Amino acid sequence: MVGLASSYHLAKKGAKTLLLQAGDFGGGTSAANAGRAQVSEGYLDPVNIQAVREGVARMDNLAGELDSDFEWQRSGYLCLIKTQPLWDEWTRRSQILSHNGIPTEVIDVDTLTRLEPFLNTEGLIGAAYTREGLLNPFKFCWAYRQAASRQGATLLAHSPVTGLEVQDGRITAVETRTQRYAASVVAVMCGAWTPQVTRLAGVDVPIRHTHAEAMILEPLPPWLLRNTIGLADFYELIHGRQQAVAIGLGPHPNGGILVTEAVAQTDELHQRNSVWGITGIARELVKLYPTLGKARVLRAWGSPTPFTPDGNPLIGWAPGLENLFLAASFMQTISVVPVVSEWIADMILGKALSIDLGLFSPARFVPFRP
Repeated sequence: MVGLASSYHLAKKGAKTLLLQAGDFGGGTSAANAGRAQVSEGYLDPVNIQAVREGVARMDNLAGELDSDFEWQRSGYLCLIKTQPLWDEWTRRSQILSHNGIPTEVIDVDTLTRLEPFLNTEGLIGAAYTREGLLNPFKFCWAYRQAASRQGATLLAHSPVTGLEVQDGRITAVETRTQRYAASVVAVMCGAWTPQVTRLAGVDVPIRHTHAEAMILEPLPPWLLRNTIGLADFYELIHGRQQAVAIGLGPHPNGGILVTEAVAQTDELHQRNSVWGITGIARELVKLYPTLGKARVLRAWGSPTPFTPDGNPLIGWAPGLENLFLAASFMQTISVVPVVSEWIADMILGKALSIDLGLFSPARFVPFRP
């Protein structure tokens, strides 16, 4: 998503732009997500909040700008709370978010039951409620791909990068299996695969990953699930565990219900499913929504989820190579794509930003080279 959107803005601003995609467009992590435009679960610093608030606001008119429908809709989100410390934390968080233009409130179990009558509230003391958004990630990627192409960008699928030529502290060319491309700027936006690419230039990027699995259920009556559901203790459930399930689910416009996620610690980059993951997701789903016990699973998938040591993304120039730009490891990717991709394009083109993105600078991780 970030690479396609940034290509669109670069080409729109007059830059000669080539995008090399290892597989299909949107075939990596970008299409292997719940399609949520999250607004309430990220960091509460001013930069992250601004990116989320402005990004989601742009979504309302983005389909018209890109001339492509990606099934955008506003939706309610319920973050389920089990303990008093989490209640207190989300009370504080909701106040900060609301003050900064992202209305959020903490509700009790009675209100939660009225919003989601089929939810099993045993063990819950309430939830945080906000309005976010949902879209089709495949169509979202395709919308930016088509728009970038119309602006003059060249986009090549099935063109994995096999080499980066480095001379005098800069990358001079990018190689694929069949071609060599001279470049004045090289921008790597490959999510969990970013370190594999940057190592071709001798740069070790501090991005690691977990492996997450998800599935989608058959179309069901819309009254069964009215809001997107998540857990306030998501990170506590998965932190430090080799395998864990932290349930989340959301309605798709076609009636299907997308269910996430089983998380595993692994060094391998792959997109496979596991028996423990899918059965674990199903088990936790039925505990939360017993009425879904006989629903059929249409499709399941897995994908690596990248992260940096401090949880913030990498956005900016890599230390050591003057023309290597990095943009990877976003926490609330869909929400920020419309605005952050334009910031990225301006940074690459040397234009001044109205916001300081120093918080995300790759230079905060030093030493950067192996």
